[in-house]
Amino acid sequence: MRKFLKGFSFHKTGWQVLKIAHQVDSTMIPASILDAVLKLICIYAELFLSAALIDALLEGGFERAGILALMLMSIHFGIGCVNHFLARMFAGQKTRCDYAFYVMLRKKALSLDYETMENPEVADRILLSEQSAMMYGGMGNMVGYYLEVLQSLLTMAASLTMIAIFCIQRPLKAEGIWRAAAAPACTAILLTVLFLANGIFAGKISARFSEIQKKNFENHAGVENKLEYLAKHIFMNYQAGKVIRIFDMKEMLLKNAREEQEKVKNYYERSCAAELQENMSYLAANSVFHVISYFLVALKVVAGAVSVGSFMKYAGALNQFGSAYTTLVTKNGMLRNCCTYMEEFLAFLEQESAHASGSIPVEKRIDGEYEIAFEDVSFHYPGSGEMVLKHVNCKLDMKHKMALVGRNGAGKTTFIKLLCRLYEPTEGRITLNGVDIRKYDEEQYRDLFGVVFQDFKLFAFPVWENIAAGYKRDDEKLWKALRQAGADEMVKSMPDQLETWLYKNIEDGVEISGGEAQKLVLARALYKDAALVILDEPTAALDPMAEAEIYAGFNAMVEGKTSVYISHRMSSCRFCDDIIVLEEGGIAERGSHEKLLAEEGQYARMWNAQAKYYA
Repeated sequence: MRKFLKGFSFHKTGWQVLKIAHQVDSTMIPASILDAVLKLICIYAELFLSAALIDALLEGGFERAGILALMLMSIHFGIGCVNHFLARMFAGQKTRCDYAFYVMLRKKALSLDYETMENPEVADRILLSEQSAMMYGGMGNMVGYYLEVLQSLLTMAASLTMIAIFCIQRPLKAEGIWRAAAAPACTAILLTVLFLANGIFAGKISARFSEIQKKNFENHAGVENKLEYLAKHIFMNYQAGKVIRIFDMKEMLLKNAREEQEKVKNYYERSCAAELQENMSYLAANSVFHVISYFLVALKVVAGAVSVGSFMKYAGALNQFGSAYTTLVTKNGMLRNCCTYMEEFLAFLEQESAHASGSIPVEKRIDGEYEIAFEDVSFHYPGSGEMVLKHVNCKLDMKHKMALVGRNGAGKTTFIKLLCRLYEPTEGRITLNGVDIRKYDEEQYRDLFGVVFQDFKLFAFPVWENIAAGYKRDDEKLWKALRQAGADEMVKSMPDQLETWLYKNIEDGVEISGGEAQKLVLARALYKDAALVILDEPTAALDPMAEAEIYAGFNAMVEGKTSVYISHRMSSCRFCDDIIVLEEGGIAERGSHEKLLAEEGQYARMWNAQAKYYA
């Protein structure tokens, strides 16, 4: 019994999904139940009225037959209209639910901290949920399946009531073996055996093919990922066209695509073959069930237990039971598949951020005077035991221009990620005004920083949205930031200025160069008007002279603010009051440009090695 009940445990997941669907649209489930009840009324009204109509015609009661026919037509028309309206309404509700599914996924993803979202397991969970929804349908489909399950259960309950009435009908004409075969006890035994045999067979079919399809899908997910990558990020990426043509990658890419398409084709062939076999198995079982059902009802008619018109009523009830049971088993199997991937979806919604959730509000200081300190901070990335930062102790001097320098891999970007609370220290702590930053409201704390990362990103949105980002639009402030970043003339020359779309991914936007993109990103950092502005090697691809020019310009832009320049090159250090030299995860040196040169340490060696480029 425990094993039997365990086979239905997935409905706990289904119940949770139904509750979410009800929250999305509170009318969806009640309307679905009403639809199921009305369909049931229509089916059994037809069976009863059709049986009465036939009996009336055989008895010559044509007036009564006419009334019955009119009643049958009226019920069909009335309930049909309501069902049509409910079906159209359900289609819209289903779409709303499916859309809500994707919105919830993304909303949850955006609510998680950066460290959690960088975890490959979390990313795989999102991808699996999305792909499974595309394969099996999202929340809307699940509600639809439960609607069919409900209708099947109601149909079976109504059918069993009629079948019970059918069984107790006693033969009035037949004698001997025929009379015994049509007797209530014998009819009940025969129907019970028939139901059990059909149920066991249908259950085995469902379990077998459900397992086959589950294995097929598990092996297929990785292939779908590769094909989707080729389609979206290579073949449909016009920006990749230059590289493809210059390096003659056409045949290589097509070869990869053909191989992945062949794998996908094999999956669908296996899946379709399994589905065909499953449907044929159900069809064979139903055919046998229907033939035996008709025979048993015919036996009752011949024996005089029921009328000729009742043949339609009871045979129809048996057929409805068989069809409803098959639907119940098949939809239950589909729900099992849906609930399997919905478990991943629900688990993702329950995913907790790796960061503690602080609540202390950050003091808004007009003068921008904050005290930030690293106190014995060490850090390694999740899944790696190698410390990237080791026992770092330092205070950031506000209202100063600072430089964070060092060779590639010294820990500069990691230092900034910790400072901005994208990650949390493995050991030690970072404080703001003497309080651990983990105790502050995360969004308020991040409002202190305007950062331009090396791998900065602009989006295929209008210019103003790229610059204002998540903050309120202020055109005067937008133009000021563009002017400070040296991008105002560029934007004025665009077709729709601030409303101009960037890139051609969505709209027919404008293409911009790397240097132009850097200016817009700088404008975005300035528009935020943060207390502390950080440049994390956004110019690493430029030559030292060009980088020095950009830093010189940015130095003027952030006058009066705390600014941090990060580079493995020394051009930024000319404008800085304070320089921190990172080496192998620790602070090797710290001081002014002149002081560090005089010490003839790591900084002096780096400066002298690069001086010829920006002398």
